[in-house]
This record gives sequence, C-alpha cells and structure tokens, in this order.
Amino acid sequence: MSGWSGLHDDMLLLVVGRLPALDLLRFRAVCASWRAAAAIFVEGRGRPRPDRPWLLLPADAPDPDDGCRFVVSRDREVPVVALPARLVRDGDRGFVPLGSSRGVIVAADDRGEMHLLDPVTGKRRALLPPVISLPLVDGVEGGPAGLNVRHGGGTVSRIDGLIHKAMPVPAPDGGLLVVVIYRQVHHRNQWATARPGDRVWKSVKPTSIPAVVDVAVHRGQLYANTRYGMVYAFPELRGLGSASPEIIPSVTRRPNAYVERSFLVESPPGSAGGRRGLMQVELFRPVAASGGDEEEGFVVRVLDECGETWEEADDIGDVAVLVDASGAVAASTRECPGLRPSTVYFAVDLAGETRVCAYSLAGGKHKRIEVIESIPRAEGYKPPCFWFAPVYTP
Repeated sequence: MSGWSGLHDDMLLLVVGRLPALDLLRFRAVCASWRAAAAIFVEGRGRPRPDRPWLLLPADAPDPDDGCRFVVSRDREVPVVALPARLVRDGDRGFVPLGSSRGVIVAADDRGEMHLLDPVTGKRRALLPPVISLPLVDGVEGGPAGLNVRHGGGTVSRIDGLIHKAMPVPAPDGGLLVVVIYRQVHHRNQWATARPGDRVWKSVKPTSIPAVVDVAVHRGQLYANTRYGMVYAFPELRGLGSASPEIIPSVTRRPNAYVERSFLVESPPGSAGGRRGLMQVELFRPVAASGGDEEEGFVVRVLDECGETWEEADDIGDVAVLVDASGAVAASTRECPGLRPSTVYFAVDLAGETRVCAYSLAGGKHKRIEVIESIPRAEGYKPPCFWFAPVYTP
C-alpha cells in the first residue's frame, strides 16, 4: 500500500475527477494522500460523475481512526451505505437522520441540536435551530436510547416519532430553507421553517391544510402534499405563514384500494425531454373487503405544463423513482444505467430486515415485479432507512 500512497498528486487528481460520488467516498478513506487529493478536488468545486441514489442504513459505532464508518456495497442494483451512529467529529453525540435533499442530511443529535450533514465529505455543513425551539415542543430529554421530546401537554415521543420529515429546499436567494413537518397530539401536522444559522424555527400556519406529509419546490413555488393526496401550491416561499395557497384539483381514486403513502418529487434534469416535472407518487393497497384481484402498487401522476391538473402516467420513460417511508427521490436511468427505467423502488423496514422491492410502471402494470434486496437489520432500535441522492454543492 505504501507504493499506492506515493502516487504523484497530479496522477491522483486525474483519477479522482473520474469517480462517481460513492467511489470518491471510498477513495478518500484509503490513506492521507488520497484524502488530500479528494479535498483539493472538492475545494476546487469539482463535481463527481452522476451516481445512483444510495440506500442509507444506520450503523453501530464509528471507526475511531477515521471519525466515521461506511459499509459500502456497490455490487447491488441500489448501492447500500451504512451511516455511523455518532455525529462526525463529535464522537460523544449520537444522531438520528430525519430526511435529506440536495446532497445533505438533516439530523438531530442526542442533545437536541439539529444539523446539516454532508456524508460525502464527512463534514457538518451548518447548524440549525434546536429541537426545543419548534412550536408546541415543551422539552427535550437526552439519554442512552437517544433523544425524547415532550410535546402536546405531556406526550413523550422519540425525535423521529415526532418529526415526520425534515428536508432542505432551495430558497429564492440561492441558499437553503429547511422545512420540518412534525406531528402533534390533537393537532394537524405542523410545519416550520428555518435557515442555517437561525436561532428558532418559524411556524407555518396554513390553517386550511390538513395532514401535510410532504413538500417540494418546483419552478419557484412550494407545493404541500397531504395524506389524502390533495396538493396545495404557494406562489412564493416568502411569508408562508400568511400566504393563501392555491388548491390543485384532486384526482380520481381507485374504488377498491386506499392510499397508504403519498409523496412529491421532481423528475431529474437528465431525463427525456430535458425539463423538470413535478410528480406525485402514491402507494396504494387493496381494501380487504373489496373481493377483487387488486394488488398493492404505485401510481405516478405528472403535473401538467400549466400547473393545474394531474395526469396519471402509465410510463415515466427513462426515470426511476426511489421511495422510502417518508419521501422519494428520482434519477435518470440514462445518467445512472444501473437502475431500471419506468420503475419504482420501494425500501421498507420490516421485522429483522430492510427490503427493497421493484415495481414496474411500463404498460400500466403498476405492480411489484420482484424483491431485489433483503438486508438484515442491526439489533436494537435503529432509525428507518432512507434514500440519499448525492449532489455536490461545495
């Protein structure tokens, strides 16, 4: 290994510029000189080759020699990466990932602080307001089992039981705005926003919107998706608390099935047509008493050019959508040829394992075609798996 570590810097930079993000992560873990070459590449605003989204799983304690431990498997249809259980460069803090977007993870540690983490560079990107500053949160209690939160007049929940989803979205000034959707007893789902460096979360009070479960920014507008599939569009990101959203008409439901999950996701810029479209992705399950031959599956709807109606898609072309318990990401199968076109990948945590299933949309099937991964889970409580799309924004 001493011979490899002695390669000239110019040679290392030629290599590092040809790596996708996941291989770059492994490259920088080899030795000090390779890590330095990766740092020069990133600091020079270098961008790795396009990479498939990763399935992130929690891991045990980090490697004490490197500050973080990644268990990487690329020889799969979907790469699997294990996250360290401790916060990078602060080994006495455990953290729980709460969501991701735009190449960063939103995480809470066991002291109640919230962070933006970059798993590719291994750095904390920014500090967010603490959990205690969320509206209707009464207190936080750290302990060996992680962070518990008191809310709703005495209810105690795990942090990832309270926060349904946390995700960064692009702000009008080019920065990031982080949106947190969280549950409250006897309240509709609440949501709040903050920018990196803010001291408190700002409450958003769209009193006419029930059960918000997902948000997305498309063409400068924020779209809020509800548990019932109704979507509300806010004309701009400023003044969300007092804005009056526009309602996008509801869609026809399957008579013998119910919607279990509903998400919003933008199609990737590298997909056919060259433009980004907003998609609504829903997992439906048959009603037990229906007596029909309906099976579980996914429906994908695309927002029309005018932003007024949803059109159900029987085929989404060279796009793959990857769904977990709280969100979805999309990837171009031309940029990421390891993924199947017009396919939904669904990752779900079951008793003792994490399972990834593929559902074909081609030809209007919308049915599961096979289980492509079955990964044993670590013992004890672990946060749920989720998809991470590596996007370099140094």
